[in-house]
Amino acid sequence: MIKDSSLKNINYENKLFFVGISLGSCSTNETGVAILDNNLNIITLDKLFSMDDVRFFFKRLVGKQNAIINIALPENPTMLNAKWKLTAREYQLVQTNRLINKESDWIERYAHRGCDFFIELKNQGVDIFRYDIHEIKYSLGLSGIYKDRSPVDCKALQSALKFRFGFKELPSNMLPVSQLEAILGAYLGYLMKFNDEYLIPKVKSNYQGIDVVGIESLVRQGKI
Repeated sequence: MIKDSSLKNINYENKLFFVGISLGSCSTNETGVAILDNNLNIITLDKLFSMDDVRFFFKRLVGKQNAIINIALPENPTMLNAKWKLTAREYQLVQTNRLINKESDWIERYAHRGCDFFIELKNQGVDIFRYDIHEIKYSLGLSGIYKDRSPVDCKALQSALKFRFGFKELPSNMLPVSQLEAILGAYLGYLMKFNDEYLIPKVKSNYQGIDVVGIESLVRQGKI
């Protein structure tokens, strides 16, 4: 596998575990945490809420220099993604109307939650990246026909992780969706270290100074 040029500078030999964090858009939405080792064994599954919880988690995380940490991009809760939000505003092109405030966050797709703290971790030498949950699910073939985050969608995701990707330690009862999405982030870190013939991690963009890593699936692109 040919890794992305911007991912070659990572010292993969000393990476002993992989951390995935499905960051909630606000403190009322739970944040999932998953830690995997080099053999895809689940070391930790947990859920947090406030950013203070996230900071405390990283403070207690031993060996941050020996980990690849992937943090999901949370959706902006104020974005115009609901019918009532669209109809409540005057229907005009946002970028061309001088009367509409384009400096606020309501036109941003992702929330800026925790960005300053994650930059601090990066400046400390921690290998930290961001990822888009929906992009990762699509690249891994996990985007089903069910409504996103519905109970049946969560069950299908957990079953796929257990039987298709070898996470045999997952219980039979349904886990919170945030923890399942955190496992996807940790698994992305695993793919960044170990070669895979068909799933190639690449830097797709940069968000608030941190690289956003996605997966180039050769199967979905029809190259194989």
